[in-house]
Amino acid sequence: MKVLDILLIIATIALLAASYYVYRSGNAELGALVSFCACICGAVFGARWGGRLYKKNQENK
Repeated sequence: MKVLDILLIIATIALLAASYYVYRSGNAELGALVSFCACICGAVFGARWGGRLYKKNQENK
């Protein structure tokens, strides 16, 4: 894994934990925004991983 991938995973986990505590404090709008940012980090990580697998599969053909 590259350093950016590890940072994206850590950011996703941290943002999900933060969104949980924000929701529990009663601020639903901010919690939704933080949760959305966590989803974006997860999507970027998934896209990078998928792109790497696609490139690897193209080399094996």
